[in-house]
Amino acid sequence: MTKLIGLTGGIATGKSVVSDYLQQQGVPIIDADLVTHQVEAKGTPGLQSLVTVFGTQILKVDSSLDRHALGEIVFNDPTALKMLVRTIDPFIRDAIFHQLAANQSARLTVLDAPTLFENGYVHLADEVVVVSCDPVTQLRRLMKRNKLSIVDANKRIQNQWPLQTKCDLADTIIYNSGTVSTTLTQVDRWLAKEMK
Repeated sequence: MTKLIGLTGGIATGKSVVSDYLQQQGVPIIDADLVTHQVEAKGTPGLQSLVTVFGTQILKVDSSLDRHALGEIVFNDPTALKMLVRTIDPFIRDAIFHQLAANQSARLTVLDAPTLFENGYVHLADEVVVVSCDPVTQLRRLMKRNKLSIVDANKRIQNQWPLQTKCDLADTIIYNSGTVSTTLTQVDRWLAKEMK
């Protein structure tokens, strides 16, 4: 029976660096973002459910999901964001359980989920690892990565739980304000303990 590790953090704190490294070490990763993209793909029941709730304005000309249009709706309206989660969540959970069943023989499986706490996936995890960094670094990374203004970047950060709250609820915190090698040294230490 695999041990499920919930891996999360704030937007642009470096969770993907940790997730990618764990995958390179042979740890199976269930990527909640990838699962979300799969269940929202063109022609899926998940996308049809979103269209039922938000209308065809969230579709591109080719009938695939226009993530930018959907983002404009949900990141400016907390009620719409809740509706999005409520609509797509059952499809995401089914896909996660399916992947988890496929990894039962692995010692560890990591559920890489940016909204592990916000969407209630934390209850699926046996242990929680939070990737954290200082607020200035987080803001700078997000603005650079997503080409956002300081106002839009702050809005995205504020749509998630405060990073400190996530850290308070974590079993392990990986600090990622410094170099990548410093971060990965912490991951190695944690992984060595888990694999004992």
